[in-house]
Amino acid sequence: MKRTLKFLLSAVFAVALMAGMTSALACTGYYVGKDASADGTYMIGHTVDASTTAQGCVIVVEASTEPGRTITVGDTEVPLPDVTYQYTATPFIGWLDFSNAASNEYGVSITGAVTTYISDAMQEADPYTTDGLSESWICAYIAATCSTAREAVETYGELMEIYGSSESNTFLITDQEEAWYLESYSGHQWIAVKCPDDCVAVFGNECMLGTVEDYVEGETMYCSADLFTLPEEAGLAVYDEDGNMDLYETYCGDDLLGDYSNMRTWYGHYLLAPSTAGEYETKTRYDLFYEPDELVTLEDIFDLTRSRYEGTEYCPDETGESIRIIGIERQVNCAVIQTYTDLPAAMCVVTWNTVGNADNNVYLPMSNLITDVAEMFDYIPEDYSGSSYRLNIAMTHFKRLSVLAEQDRVMYAGVSEYWKSVDSALVAEMPSILADLAELYAEDPEAAAESITAYTIEVQEQALEDADTMFDELVWYIIANTNTMPTTEQTPFVTSLMKTEEVSEG
Repeated sequence: MKRTLKFLLSAVFAVALMAGMTSALACTGYYVGKDASADGTYMIGHTVDASTTAQGCVIVVEASTEPGRTITVGDTEVPLPDVTYQYTATPFIGWLDFSNAASNEYGVSITGAVTTYISDAMQEADPYTTDGLSESWICAYIAATCSTAREAVETYGELMEIYGSSESNTFLITDQEEAWYLESYSGHQWIAVKCPDDCVAVFGNECMLGTVEDYVEGETMYCSADLFTLPEEAGLAVYDEDGNMDLYETYCGDDLLGDYSNMRTWYGHYLLAPSTAGEYETKTRYDLFYEPDELVTLEDIFDLTRSRYEGTEYCPDETGESIRIIGIERQVNCAVIQTYTDLPAAMCVVTWNTVGNADNNVYLPMSNLITDVAEMFDYIPEDYSGSSYRLNIAMTHFKRLSVLAEQDRVMYAGVSEYWKSVDSALVAEMPSILADLAELYAEDPEAAAESITAYTIEVQEQALEDADTMFDELVWYIIANTNTMPTTEQTPFVTSLMKTEEVSEG
C-alpha cells in the first residue's frame, strides 16, 4: 500500500536514535559514473549491514500538500515544507526508518549511509549533537523535499547548520545531471564533492577525501563554513607538502586506517580496475575515484555486493579465516540505483534491491514511477519490535533460503546460480520495458504508473514463489542426502526452476 510521509515520519524516528544503533551499521558504498557504465546510467548504492535478524521492506511514500507536518527526531521537531514529493525507499521494518535507497518523482536519489569514524580529538573539538542529522532520517527527508541533487546537498548543509550531526557518515546523491559524494565528520563539519562522470568508487567504513584543492566551492564542492578553520584553531590540522589541508589526516588520522574497512576499498579497485589495485596494504590510502579498466555493468555491481574476495588470498572460503567481506551475511538489504539521463524524470530511476543479504538472493527492479509494491514486501506488523520469524514478511522467505544455501556453498550453489539467471533475465528485459513505458508515459502518465506498478508486483510475487519453491526443494535435498552410510556420491543441488528454464529456452 502507499504510505504517507506523516505516518512514516512522526514518532518512529525517536526510536531510531537509540544509543549505539547507528554504530552497528557498517556498510559498503559504490558509485559508477554515467561515462563509466556500460549503458550510460549513473549507479549508486550501498550494502546495508546491520545484523542477521534485522529486516527490511520496500515502500512507496505518497506526495502531500498538507501544511504543518514535522519529523520527530528524539525530542526535536524538524518541520517539513507544505509540499513533499512521492518517493520509493527500503527502510528497516522495526523502526520504519533508515530509508536507504530513496528515489523521488523528480529523479533525485540518495543512498546512505556508510558509517564512518573520526578521531577522538576531533570529536572533542566539535562534539556530535543530540537529535542531529543521522542516517535514520535524513535520506527520507531529502527524498521528500529536494528536486535536484544539488538542492539535496544544499539542504543537507542548511540542516547541519541548524541541528548538527549525531554521527559520521558518507552519502551518495544523484539526479539525471550529476552525482555527489558527501562526507559528514564531526558535530557540524561536512563536505560534498561532485563525482566525475568517467569514474567509479567503492569504499568501506572510512572517510576517503584527502586534499580538495582541485574542487571549486559553489560549483563542484560545498562544505560547512568552519570545515578548515575549526581544526586549525584546535591545533589539529594536517597539511600536505604543498600546504593543502588533508581532510582524512585532519579529521580521522592514520590510526583509523585498518583492514576492516580498507580491504573493501581496495577490493573495489581489484574488481573494477585491477590495473590500479596492486598488492593490498593496510595503511595505503586508496583513491576514492578512479577510471575502471572496462565499462561497468549492473551485474558487475551485483557481484561486488556478493563478494567474498574471490580470486584473492583473502577469500575466507580458501583461508578458513574469519574476515570482514563485502557480501557479509548481516546485510539487511542491498541496492543499486540506476538513473537514466534520457527518460522523463518521473520514471528515470530503477532501484535494484535485494530483500535480505545479496548472497544467494535476487535483485528485483523498482521504478520511481510505481505507486505500490506486492503485499508482503511492505507488510508491517503492528506488534513488530525489530526482528521476528514471520512468513507474512517477504524478507523472511528470501533470508531463510539464503541462510540455508550458505551452509554449503559448493553443494548448494544451485540457489545462487538460479537467482543470477533471474538477475540476468530482468536486466536484459529492462531496456524494452522502459522504452515501452516511456511511450505510454508520453500519452498517459497515470496509465504508465499503473503498468509499471503491475509489472513490479508481478516480478516480486514470482520471486517470492520461486524462493519458497527452492527452500522446500533444498530442505528435501538435505533430507535425502543425510546419510551416514551413503551408497552413491552426492550430486550438487539443482532447483527444478532451473531445469524448467532450460527446457523453455530450448
